[in-house]
Amino acid sequence: MNIFLFNIKAFIKKNLTLLGLLFSLFGFSQHSNSEQIYANGKGLTSIDLRSKELVGNSYINETYLSAKLSYSEVNYFVRYNAYLDEMEIEISGKPYYLPKSNNYTVTFEGVNKVYQLSNYDEKGTQKKGFFVVLVDGNKASLLVKEKIKLYDEVPAKLGFTKYEPPTLKRIKNEFYIDFKDKIIIKSPTNKKYFSNLFLTKSKEIELYIKKNKLNIKNESDLIQIFNYYNSIN
Repeated sequence: MNIFLFNIKAFIKKNLTLLGLLFSLFGFSQHSNSEQIYANGKGLTSIDLRSKELVGNSYINETYLSAKLSYSEVNYFVRYNAYLDEMEIEISGKPYYLPKSNNYTVTFEGVNKVYQLSNYDEKGTQKKGFFVVLVDGNKASLLVKEKIKLYDEVPAKLGFTKYEPPTLKRIKNEFYIDFKDKIIIKSPTNKKYFSNLFLTKSKEIELYIKKNKLNIKNESDLIQIFNYYNSIN
């Protein structure tokens, strides 16, 4: 707590014009630049991010970019940690995690990209995380979850294989659907299951997909489907 208060005082001293920011700072939690705890299949593993053995990083874009939070009038420098599913904010050179208590959006205006913090279902378990908004519709929104996976190190086998370091690597995005009045769910890859989610419009969606030869696993085709669904009465 003392370190946190010191960081706030240093920030105010450097930039008194942002005094109003103080009210939102108490929702942030500080994390270490050099070390984070990563979970793998065998439990918790502590990895020093300065280690030369670690390949890759946790971020979709490692650079902090100017972003607007929906609950604040002030722009911040922010980046998304896709491995930990945390949004990081930089204050006076120190990184903090943004709070996850309430839902909000983070808009990276320079790259025209919006993240939405929401509750969602993953294999029957309710979680809270950040999604990129592809379609923000009045009836349904199409979201995408960006993911980075940690691959464990592979020890060398004498005379057979060489050592492979622990690696953080981008993996395939996952699509999610937000029907506004329901919890966010993963988009089905089965056409029939997918169409049935649209209830009274399921037949129309099914015919639209068939007529236009659309692939429900393809991002641009999904965007087209959701734009169509939000346009019909």
